[in-house]
Amino acid sequence: MNNARHYFAGIAAFIIWGFFALPLRAISDYSTGAILYFRIFFSCVVLLVIIFGFKRADLKKDLAVLRSLSPSDRKTTILLTMAGGALLIVNWLTFIYIVNNINIKTASFAYMICPVITALLGYFMLKEKLTSLQWTAVALCAISCILMGLNSSLELGYSFLTAFTYALYLVSQRRNQGFDRMIMLGVQVLFSFVILNFFFSALVKELPVSGRFYSVTFLIAVLFTVLPLFLNLFALNKINSATIGILLYLNPIFNFSIAFIVFKEKINTIQIISYSIIVIALILFNYPVFKKVRGAMVEKFT
Repeated sequence: MNNARHYFAGIAAFIIWGFFALPLRAISDYSTGAILYFRIFFSCVVLLVIIFGFKRADLKKDLAVLRSLSPSDRKTTILLTMAGGALLIVNWLTFIYIVNNINIKTASFAYMICPVITALLGYFMLKEKLTSLQWTAVALCAISCILMGLNSSLELGYSFLTAFTYALYLVSQRRNQGFDRMIMLGVQVLFSFVILNFFFSALVKELPVSGRFYSVTFLIAVLFTVLPLFLNLFALNKINSATIGILLYLNPIFNFSIAFIVFKEKINTIQIISYSIIVIALILFNYPVFKKVRGAMVEKFT
């Protein structure tokens, strides 16, 4: 039972993210650009307060690590960090747009296919191996995407863009080792905020005056950005990344539930078939991990 708190933290993080559609829909009458800008602004403020208030020692360590790197490695680290910030902008922008302007099902589908896309990028970019069972799952995922494209090429395009940008973010950041994750995210969000200011007039055509808008975006920054990140990092202290990868699927499960129960979104036959195929693909893809996670949990909780 020693790791019960860490399992609870990991589960709580993805359940929280699973309800993200609710506050986004609450401010859906505002532009996607305005929501993105103030989400990043408030997240930046909160993260900087945490870093300079509670993680100054870790910040000094990270700066020492950065200075100890060779010039080429230091340049690579800086470029990867900036690339991560840019990818977060695109990923958050597309996710907000999908939820508020298309449908929640599409956003959910994005995070169902994201782990498979991450594995493919890892195969091509990091030379990571895939088993024959995982390649079968990749083929099923491709079939599912084709069916989604037949149903709506627009929805598939947005799903793929959201999944691809987050997958590319994850794969690119695997090379940024040896740094505190929270500090790294703070730097990336700060960089994102700087970039967004160059496009402020395009993103925020009219400055919101409603206190409700700022209250909800601040809630999004704290409750749906920083808090689940803290919980995720806490979970990773004692739970391996494979287990966290399995828990990630709680996110689209809750998203789908909200789409159908709260917002009464409809689903047609092609979508049912497509979603069913992707579920089978995910089970096959993660089957070895499921066995390891199940064994680990039985061992920890008995």
